[in-house]
Amino acid sequence: MAITYTWVIETIDTAKSEDGMSDVAKQVHWRVNAHDDTDDLSATAYGSVGLDAPDADSFVAFDVLTKDQVVAWVIDKLDMSEADIQAALAQRIADDRDPPVVQKLPAGW
Repeated sequence: MAITYTWVIETIDTAKSEDGMSDVAKQVHWRVNAHDDTDDLSATAYGSVGLDAPDADSFVAFDVLTKDQVVAWVIDKLDMSEADIQAALAQRIADDRDPPVVQKLPAGW
């Protein structure tokens, strides 16, 4: 089973101006896609996180932000690690493959 995990930054909400800085990232809307190429099953986690107020000394201009940097900010704000997210998505794929609970009725109903 080979699962590939892909981070997607859907959008970043920005403030036009804050404390003399422009295009300040305020909220990140994110998604992690997991795909198992063994049997073509997928799972997705998504959400949004609010960011801390910017610090003028470490502020990064919006147009030079990198995806890796923004993903790191998201992971820092979540209540779980990236490994935890991957484990949860892998479990959802495993549950799709072999559901722990199924719906059925007794024969003859």
